[in-house]
Amino acid sequence: MTRPLDATELTALTLFANGRSADEIAQTLSLSKSMVQHHLRVATRKLGGRNRVHAVAIAVETGLIKPARGERA
Repeated sequence: MTRPLDATELTALTLFANGRSADEIAQTLSLSKSMVQHHLRVATRKLGGRNRVHAVAIAVETGLIKPARGERA
């Protein structure tokens, strides 16, 4: 990781890791869908991930995020 994730990037990535779609994340964070996608793209790049799923795996492996079990309703 070259730079730490900011709070919004970390929150968006955590919600994504817990199965939330970009639309759901946007609604939760009161952002546009394109802004959420931007934050996820930046987080992925900062973590050195090949894609969002790889970024989540890196974040979990390094202890940056801890996905909740069964959070989706």
